[in-house]
Amino acid sequence: EWPGNVRQLLNAVEQHVALSPSAVITAQQVRQSLGEQAAHLPSIAEARAAFTRDYLIRLLKISEGNVSEAARLAQRNRSEFYKLLARHEVDPAAFKSADPGD
Repeated sequence: EWPGNVRQLLNAVEQHVALSPSAVITAQQVRQSLGEQAAHLPSIAEARAAFTRDYLIRLLKISEGNVSEAARLAQRNRSEFYKLLARHEVDPAAFKSADPGD
């Protein structure tokens, strides 16, 4: 029985064929390889948080730090957007364009 998809199995076998000094590849080696790959994956909560933070940063870059504009682009109200920024430790001031008078 194989717990993953066929592409994962093929990738694991190809990796072992390329790296193994032996002509024989065991199921244990393939399982171990897949376990190591899975160990490097973030949890869904971590992946979602990273995506959200990157998304917020992108919005602030586009809006040059204008929170009202960034919130509008995200289709969120400004207070909710500020809460998201605080939760993900993103400072909108870091994205404001420099004043030409400085």
